Amino acid sequence: MAHGFYKTVLSIAVAAVIGATVPAQAQEGYKPYYENVALRYDVTEPNKLGLRYDVYAGGLKALNANLVLDLTKEAYDIGLKAETDGFIGSMFPWEAQYKTSGHSEGGVLIPSISTSSSSWRKSVKITEMQYDPKGNLLKTTTKAGEKVVVNNEPKNDLAQGAVDMLTGAMLMMQNAKNTEKCEGSFPVFDGKRRFNINLTDDGRENLAKSEYSKFSGDALRCTLKVEPVAGFKPKDKEKGWMAVQNHTEARKKLPTIWFARLEEQGPVVPVRMEISSEYGAVVAHLSGAAKK
Repeated sequence: MAHGFYKTVLSIAVAAVIGATVPAQAQEGYKPYYENVALRYDVTEPNKLGLRYDVYAGGLKALNANLVLDLTKEAYDIGLKAETDGFIGSMFPWEAQYKTSGHSEGGVLIPSISTSSSSWRKSVKITEMQYDPKGNLLKTTTKAGEKVVVNNEPKNDLAQGAVDMLTGAMLMMQNAKNTEKCEGSFPVFDGKRRFNINLTDDGRENLAKSEYSKFSGDALRCTLKVEPVAGFKPKDKEKGWMAVQNHTEARKKLPTIWFARLEEQGPVVPVRMEISSEYGAVVAHLSGAAKK
């Protein structure tokens, strides 16, 4: 239970960066993400940025993550490496790597290939999703131990109009940059499940620098909620992020995330995330940033 809790906190806290709604087709006035002008990808100068996040749970160091954004006018690469740390890391040795490469076509982000790998003790799982030039999912490959499953006919009804998690994170950042608000619905497909990430604007806040955080200044504040759309089994709603979200809803305090620019012409990125827990707050701090 603790392993799943910390693993999911990391995945969402940094990926939405890198985190819902009813099924997309049921929303009034819904438009596919690629028709929303507020999500247009617009990079005039190449920008490669490395970000480090430290996550504390109940005051104890729990996780660290490094996010690299490599953005050009025509293409994007996103890499995330994360692992448990400190005393918690010695008890729950988990690490993961995520990477997505894609391109921009008329301001629309289109993933080309997305991979994720995670290891828990000696158990390793790798998932790869390949897309055609228009962003349609062509194939998924999953390797768990010695077992390899290749799906050359993925359920495109689930993947249609959705993107991988890291491209979804880019859409969130792009939306915040273009609208100066922290809001919107972002459809994601992880190879098995379709879900939407919903951000609700909660105004602005001036964050102070601390011994944990390197960021200080004005930031967009919003709450985050995920709701499954399709592909979920009953047990999926009782573990991982969904278990965490149910826990926070019971406490009437949804996860909160803050977005900001680190420099005037730079991209908008997550600078803080907080999740309320009966065991204490789980907080992700931006602890370092550097141009590559």
